[in-house]
Amino acid sequence: MMMTMKMTNIKKIVTLFFIIDFALIIFSLFRGENWLINSQIAFLSSLFVTIASYLSYKRLIEKRVALNAESYDDRDEVDKIEDPHDLYSPEIKEEDSQKDLKEVIKEERAKIGGVKNTASNLAQSAGGIFSPFRIASYLFLFLGFLYLANNGLLNIFAYLVGLFVVPLSSMFGLVFKNE
Repeated sequence: MMMTMKMTNIKKIVTLFFIIDFALIIFSLFRGENWLINSQIAFLSSLFVTIASYLSYKRLIEKRVALNAESYDDRDEVDKIEDPHDLYSPEIKEEDSQKDLKEVIKEERAKIGGVKNTASNLAQSAGGIFSPFRIASYLFLFLGFLYLANNGLLNIFAYLVGLFVVPLSSMFGLVFKNE
């Protein structure tokens, strides 16, 4: 149920990408001056980067969830059904009532801070950062820009307009979805 709902939202956003890109194509045909090739190379580059980033981080999160799923919940099956989010656990209530605000803040800062934690988080997320899909998509972005620049076809304004279709479509899609 949740997966189909997420896929429907993704399909709606991708549809919005292509509707706005179609409008950009029509606009580019009237502008001339290499607008069409600039905007479409930039649009495809931006789309590939976005999709590659989404897929790599999705895979990274699924892997982390799978690794932590076994050790996360050691309650019995009846308790999991009756209290799925462990809201009524007596241990949690006793711990929270005995700690004052200063102690809680100190504990949370200790969990967050430190070079060791930062390096550990970076090492764990390196799979998402250096994904082959992301590297290939950024290479496509770079080579597309070089192609336009080296062949005298680059119109920087048209390129930037095409580059911002995907992020702006995502933003508008989320704004209209929430209304």
